[in-house]
Amino acid sequence: MGNDKKASEGGSVKALPTYCTVGGCGKKADKSTFCGQHFLWFKEGLINRKGEKPRDFDRKYHAFTMKQKKAA
Repeated sequence: MGNDKKASEGGSVKALPTYCTVGGCGKKADKSTFCGQHFLWFKEGLINRKGEKPRDFDRKYHAFTMKQKKAA
């Protein structure tokens, strides 16, 4: 019983980022670790969990914008 530790003394609790993790964004994170727009990009496959763009980002972004125009 002498080995009781509080979570703040070295537990494995990690704080979530308060700002969007996509480079250069700086907006407040609304969902997960992204702002609203970048969360939509994450759902569509334009960025990964870390906020990085894939190699074929241009092709995916073009398809995404065409899909958005058709929906409007």
